[in-house]
Amino acid sequence: MDFANLTPAASIVLLLVGLGVFLLGFKFLGDSIEKLSASKMRALFHKAAGNRFAGVGVGALATAIVQSSSVTTVMVVGFVNAGVMTLMQAGAVIMGANIGTTITGWLVWLNKFNVMMYAMLLTLIGLVMTMVTKNNKVNTAGTLIASLGLVFVGLEIMSGSMAGFAEIDAVKDALTAVKNPLLLLLIGAGITGVVQSSSAVTSVLIVMAQNGLLVGGGGNGILFVLLGTNIGTCVTAVLSSFGTNTNAKRACLYHLLFNVIGSVIFLPILWAWSGFYDDVLMKMFGDPSTCISFFHTMFNVICTALYLPFLKYLVKLTEIVIPDRKKKRDNYKHEEGFMDKRLLVTPSLAIGQLTKQTTYTAAIAMKCLNNAVEGFINKDDGKLEVIRQDITKVNELSQQITDYLIEVSAKDISLNDEKLVNVLHRDNIDVVRVADIADNIVGYTRKAIDETLSFSASVREDITGFMKLLNEQYELVVQIVENNDIVKIKQSDEIEERINSERKRLLDDHIDRMRRGECNAENNSLFVSLVGNLERVGDHLSLMAHSVVDVA
Repeated sequence: MDFANLTPAASIVLLLVGLGVFLLGFKFLGDSIEKLSASKMRALFHKAAGNRFAGVGVGALATAIVQSSSVTTVMVVGFVNAGVMTLMQAGAVIMGANIGTTITGWLVWLNKFNVMMYAMLLTLIGLVMTMVTKNNKVNTAGTLIASLGLVFVGLEIMSGSMAGFAEIDAVKDALTAVKNPLLLLLIGAGITGVVQSSSAVTSVLIVMAQNGLLVGGGGNGILFVLLGTNIGTCVTAVLSSFGTNTNAKRACLYHLLFNVIGSVIFLPILWAWSGFYDDVLMKMFGDPSTCISFFHTMFNVICTALYLPFLKYLVKLTEIVIPDRKKKRDNYKHEEGFMDKRLLVTPSLAIGQLTKQTTYTAAIAMKCLNNAVEGFINKDDGKLEVIRQDITKVNELSQQITDYLIEVSAKDISLNDEKLVNVLHRDNIDVVRVADIADNIVGYTRKAIDETLSFSASVREDITGFMKLLNEQYELVVQIVENNDIVKIKQSDEIEERINSERKRLLDDHIDRMRRGECNAENNSLFVSLVGNLERVGDHLSLMAHSVVDVA
């Protein structure tokens, strides 16, 4: 591809076009990888709950998948805001994310081997794959391959624009004019803050170096700019922390401290050791692009190695800088965080959190049911107001879940995730129905009190036993839905059969009591309605248990 004799304006346009194609390729590449590994991504973040070394590995791998440390950090802020990840776990993942983001530089580094012409063919190969098959996974794999080809197309275009710049003396003079290390660091931070991608800025720096253009006129100048990019990449996380809880803000501060402290440590060393780039890196590798890629990785690995033993102290520092806010706590604030919109950047993880939100909302519905039945048995309306408040909360959360599911559906998600979204819609409806049944029983309690109706001790014991079965079924359903554990569906079916048998026995016993005159006729419709409603709860729980079969 010949880019000779380009005007400065054309070179700038070409650079922007190449950067756009490059970033678009990486965006599609990350989306495709995430779609192919959606369930594995969810399992990956669960492993971060292990030790700090596992957290570093998870952060590095997740960032390599989504191709952006900023995206990973935003997800971590969302997890911390949701209360499903501690600050210690978040700190380890953030350190790993900084290591994982350096993979982009090494991909750009491949440009030195003149593989562009062959690599760009991947765009055509991937496109053909998407056109000749209707298989969802093969189609996504084709998009992945085509996206990788686009990355190399973008690199080739940027490289051509740099070739044009290399022939312009004014550009070379401008790049060498700034030599102050602190100013170079600020330039790197500022540009990255605007672009919001250290990977993009680093990639441009590598392409410039491959064409003989070095910021700062050579020496350690380019390294100071790299230090700045690590600080500038924190802008995205800072913006994402607005409106979050205290711990989420601390996670964002930790990310900022990690990069700022690392740059502060390296800045004076490189400032004093002016020959580090030429005497060490160039003698080791002899190639500017390799030197830049290696230093970028080395910086983040060394910072991680230095910080890891002191992780808990750094976390403590964030707690000192951002103290706990003294305000009345909303009883549902923590749980509603499961639907943090920051997680929408990775839909598969957002869906995983929605599953937990659904089972949590089901817990509120079951609490309503237990309180309602207890009130009915004891003819006590003392908890009616609490029950109705919880029913209102279930309906509010249900609407929020529906809205969140619609937002997830609008994303480009895998076929398996689409099935899971449909399942969660149905589960959400079942949860609301359980709350509705609790509301029905509240009405039965009011009627029993107003009409001074009473039931025998044996009836109250039977209803209590019925509720034990329903609670046992609920606990099992939570395990099945949250862990996608289809093996336990058989156990759930056995409980459902017992619930159906118990309903028949209760009604038969009630008829016998009516024949013997042991039960008032006024109680008949109320008791039959109560038992029928409780049996319907079992049906809704069973439907939730069987819903996982659709995504197994």
